[in-house]
Amino acid sequence: MKLAKLSLAAVLALGFLGAANAADTFGEAFTKGKLAGKIQATYVDQKDERAPIHDEQMTSIQLELGYVTDPFYGFRLGVTGQGNFLPFNSMRKSGTLYDKEWRTQGAVMSEAYLGYGIGQTDIKFGRQYVNTPLVAGNPTRAFKEAFEGLTIVNKDIPNTALIGGWYYKFQGRSAVVTGGKEGRAPHFKDRVIVGGMGPVAYEFDNIFTGAVINQSIPNLKLTGAYARVTDLRRGALQGDINFYLAEANYKVPVGDFKLGFDAMYKGSRTTRGLEDLNYDGNMIGLRAGIYDFVGFSASYAYTTVGDNDALAFGLGNGPGSYTLLPIRGPFVFTGYAGMNTHKLLFEYDFKEVGAEGLKAKLHLVKGKQDAPHRNAGPTAANTHMNVKGWAAQVSYDMPWVKGLSASVTYTALERKNFDAMGAVKKTDNNELWLQLGYKFNLLN
Repeated sequence: MKLAKLSLAAVLALGFLGAANAADTFGEAFTKGKLAGKIQATYVDQKDERAPIHDEQMTSIQLELGYVTDPFYGFRLGVTGQGNFLPFNSMRKSGTLYDKEWRTQGAVMSEAYLGYGIGQTDIKFGRQYVNTPLVAGNPTRAFKEAFEGLTIVNKDIPNTALIGGWYYKFQGRSAVVTGGKEGRAPHFKDRVIVGGMGPVAYEFDNIFTGAVINQSIPNLKLTGAYARVTDLRRGALQGDINFYLAEANYKVPVGDFKLGFDAMYKGSRTTRGLEDLNYDGNMIGLRAGIYDFVGFSASYAYTTVGDNDALAFGLGNGPGSYTLLPIRGPFVFTGYAGMNTHKLLFEYDFKEVGAEGLKAKLHLVKGKQDAPHRNAGPTAANTHMNVKGWAAQVSYDMPWVKGLSASVTYTALERKNFDAMGAVKKTDNNELWLQLGYKFNLLN
């Protein structure tokens, strides 16, 4: 059964009307508010040998503008709009690589919330960007993902954050994601992306999540999180999915550099009809690295998933893994049943040689899958896939113009798919992003 949903407009009105007995101060809450935004141009070029359309390029312009009032008796209002426009590309009627990511035009009000702060507690109700360990939107495509519902964060316990959330609507990257028309801007619906279950959203009733993040011990961060989506409907199948996370991150200074060690467990459990999909997966992740040594950082990461169940990572495209590849993300191989993935990451900050704001990264990934004995998520019984890939990223925050930045990302991924008889099919998937963006503040 669905929980009763309060009218968003009614809640926003009641929150501010209840405090409107001091008109002058009420007016100052708006005049002292913060208005900020970003404009970005993106060029993308993808080649995918698996798809009917093997090659696609496009240019898009993203706009984002957000406003939040100054607190008034603890209350604040926040709104954020997003837009995406395709200045040089005609809309294809069908057969596009980017219908769920970049080939989308229009605007959406992604944030419209009432916030309230008291002591060390912050409450937010309405449309909002969400970034919790297991429920999180992804900001990397034409439209940032968002949720509608309630988020509460409390920091009364020293060095500890307690997070709780309830959400009942989701806004994806494009209208296609939630069942809408191709080429349209996304909108809020009672459908949500489940990380690891594909790029489209499924109908659901409610999302609940809770997390504890503790940093009481010097240099150590501990995170525990739980999430549940109720009555998720995938075709004729229906049930709940439970998500679990436990993580420890330790980074300690040693002379002129830092040593870092990370360990993570992720798990998912399905109920009722969804059990037939075999998404009751467990992932263990380990990572070790050397950081900030005269500008250099290097790390090695390893993730492994149990043999006969795939992992559902969480809700939204935000939850990740230690061995993801930029652009491709964590869902297209790292959470597959029986997958063992290794990753090397090298980073350099050019400020050490006088180029402030210039950074570079090189990612190297290799994965080998043990064939499951039954259908497990996206993997058919007795089949498996081996992958190897790399990605290079260069970003530059230009110091002579505050807020101006540019970046280049190139990713290459090779898949070898083995069928039950051992026959292999090799495919390549390569993608280039060029981005130029400018962040600005207008009232502060």
